[in-house]
Amino acid sequence: FWLKHCGSSIFVLLLQTRHLRLILPENFGKMVRVIFVSNRLPVTVNPDKEPPNDVQQSSGGLVSALKSVVKDYDEVLWVGWPGAYCKDEGAMTRRLHESNASIQMHPVWLDKDDVEDFYNGFSNSSLWPLLHWMTPYARFKQSWFESYRKVNMKFAEIILQVAKPGDIIWVHDYHLFMVPMMVRNLVDEKYGMPDASPKRSRELQPLGTNATKTQGIVDKQVRFAPANRSDAAAWQNLKIGFFLHTPFPSWEIISCHPNCVDIVEGMLGADLIGFHTYNYLRHYRSCVIRLCGFTPEMDMVEYLGRRTRLGVYPIGANCTDILNNMQSSKFKEHLASYAEEFQGKSLVLSVERLDYSKGMPHKLAAIERYLEEAEKAQKRKQCQESDIQDEDRQVRLAKLKAHFEVGSKDQLEKSSFRTAMTSVWNRAVELVSEQAEELDHTKTVFLFIAVPSRQTVQEYKAIEEEVHKRVSTINGRFGTVNHTPIVYIHRGIPGEELAALYARADCCLVTPLVDGMNLVAKEFLVAKDREVEHVVPGTVVLSEFAGATQEMFDALVINPYDVDATADAIHLGLELTKGDRVDKQLPWEVSERMRQVVLANDAVWWAAANLKDLQEDPSIGRSLMPTRGPRSMLGVFTKDFLSKKAGRKAIFLNMDGSFKDPSFELSETMQQQLHDLSHRQDLYVCVISGLTKELLQKRFG
Repeated sequence: FWLKHCGSSIFVLLLQTRHLRLILPENFGKMVRVIFVSNRLPVTVNPDKEPPNDVQQSSGGLVSALKSVVKDYDEVLWVGWPGAYCKDEGAMTRRLHESNASIQMHPVWLDKDDVEDFYNGFSNSSLWPLLHWMTPYARFKQSWFESYRKVNMKFAEIILQVAKPGDIIWVHDYHLFMVPMMVRNLVDEKYGMPDASPKRSRELQPLGTNATKTQGIVDKQVRFAPANRSDAAAWQNLKIGFFLHTPFPSWEIISCHPNCVDIVEGMLGADLIGFHTYNYLRHYRSCVIRLCGFTPEMDMVEYLGRRTRLGVYPIGANCTDILNNMQSSKFKEHLASYAEEFQGKSLVLSVERLDYSKGMPHKLAAIERYLEEAEKAQKRKQCQESDIQDEDRQVRLAKLKAHFEVGSKDQLEKSSFRTAMTSVWNRAVELVSEQAEELDHTKTVFLFIAVPSRQTVQEYKAIEEEVHKRVSTINGRFGTVNHTPIVYIHRGIPGEELAALYARADCCLVTPLVDGMNLVAKEFLVAKDREVEHVVPGTVVLSEFAGATQEMFDALVINPYDVDATADAIHLGLELTKGDRVDKQLPWEVSERMRQVVLANDAVWWAAANLKDLQEDPSIGRSLMPTRGPRSMLGVFTKDFLSKKAGRKAIFLNMDGSFKDPSFELSETMQQQLHDLSHRQDLYVCVISGLTKELLQKRFG
C-alpha cells in the first residue's frame, strides 16, 4: 500500500528509518543472489558410485554457517573444487546441479598436477607456514605460484560465468587470495567502466626479483569501451567479500614470500575483507603500507578507484549441530559410559588436527611437567612431609598468582574468574577448610584426539612421528597397570561421541602456537549444559596466540612456550572444577558465563554479520575520490617565498594525498618544476611521504 500510493520518494524516506522491518513486507530482503566461493564444495564426490551415493553432503562449521543464511536470498550458488577427479566432468557437473535444491553447485575441475602444486605446494607448503609465523617450514617454487595463479583464475572465470549484476560474492580463505582482484579485472575487461576514467589493467612482473616486493605490479593505462553503458554500470554494483580463516602475519613475515605483493593486492579486489581479530587486520594494513606503497585509513583502503573496508568478524562455533547431537540417544549413551569410566578421575581433553602450528610437542612437555609435580606431591603426602608440602604449595600458588595477574589485570577485572582464582589461592594456601581433601592429580587422564592432516607433506609426517614417540615416553614413565596418563586417538570421531567427551571433560587444553580462531574451546563450552544429566563444569586452558582469546575472558590464558605456566594452569583448572576448596557453584558460574557468549556469537551470527555489512555498508564500493589533475609547485606564494627570503631555505612537499590514488603520476610540467627547484643552491626540497624509498625513487627519479 505504501509503495503503491505514496511513490518512490516516500520509499526512500522509509528506507532510512530505524523501523524498516516493521513497514516492509517479509520477503523484501530476498532481492539479491549470493555466491559462496571456497576451495571445496560442501559435498564429497565419488564418481565411481551410482546416484544418489555419488554425491554426499559434507558437514562442518563453515558449511553449516553458510547454509543457515540460504533462506535470506532468492538464489544461493556455491563455487569450489568437488574434491575428486572425474573423466566425464560434464555429466558430473549436471549431477552436482541436481544434488541440492537450495544451493546451486558449480564445480571448478582441477587435474592432479593442479592439486599437487596449487593445494599441497603453494597453499600448504608456502602460504600456510607463513600465515602461522612458521617461517622455517615455508618452501617456495615458481611453478607452485604459476599453478596457484592459474587455479585462482579458473575460479574467477567460473564465478563470472554464473554471476549477475548486483550479486554478492563471498570468497573464503588463503587458497583464493587472488580471486577478488581477478574477478574485478575480468568484469572491467568484459564490461568496462561506466565513466570515461581510465581503468588500470595489471600485468605481473617476472617473479624471483627484488622488484616483486617493491613494485609488484606493472601498470598500463587502458581505456575500455563497453557496448552497453547500462550493463557496465550495473556490473559495478557487484559486491565482493573476502574472509580469511587463518591469522595474517606481520609484514616482516609475509614479505619472506617472493609473491607477497600479489597476495596483498589480490585481496584488495574485495569490497570487504574480514579477519578474526583486530591484530590480523592491523598486520594486513601494515602490509598495504609497506608493500603496496600507500597509507590507508584505519579500516578503509582506497585502491584503483574503489574503497575496500577492513572488518573484524570472529567466527563462532557450530552451536546448532552440537546441541542437536546432544539430543540424540547415542550422545546420552556415550555420556553415561564416560561418566562411569572416569568416575573419581580428572579428564583433560585435547582435540586438534595434527599440525605443527598446534604446538603438540610443547603441550606434551607441559603435561610431563604437570605429572612430575603431581608425582612429587603424592610421594610427599605418602611420607607425611606436611611442612614441606605446605611450603611447596605456597611457593607454587604464589608463582601462579603472579603469572595470571601480570599483564592480565584489565582483562580479569571484566571477569568473575578473578574471584574464582583468588578463592582457590586463599583456600589452598591458608587451608581455611580442614575438611578439604587434596585433589589426587596422579589420577588425571589426558585424552588426545589428534586428527591426521596432510600426511603427504613431509613436515606433517615429522610432527606425527615426534608426537607418537613423546606420548609413548610419557605413558611409559608415569603409567601403571591400572592407569594410563595419556589416551591417544589418532583419528576423527563422530559428532555425538565428541559432544559427550566435551560434556564430561573437566578441562579443555587448547594451546596452539598460533591459530586464527580455534573453535575447539568454543565447542567445549557449548556442551556444558547444566540441565543435562552427567554434564560437569569445565575450564579452558587457552593459548594467548589463539584468536578465541579475544572473546573468552574467563579462560586460563597462557603462553604455550612457557611449559611451567601451562602445567600450573592445568593444575589450577582442575582444582577449580574438581577440587574441594571452592564453592560448588563457582565452577558453573565460570563455565556458564563463557557459554552464553559463545551461544550468542555462533557461526550463524558470524555469517549473517559478514553478509549484512557487505550488502548494506554504504562506505564500500566505488570511490568518490576526485581525479587529481596537474598542480603547479611554483604558485604565487612559492615564487614570493623564493625571491624575498635570503639564505638557505627548505620546501616540504606533502605528496601522500596525491599518492593515495595509485594512478596519480607527476605531469611533465611538475617534473620540470621539481627538477628546477632541486637544483637551486639555496634550497632544500623535502618530500613527506609514507612510501618506501624504492617507490619514492620510482616516482621522483
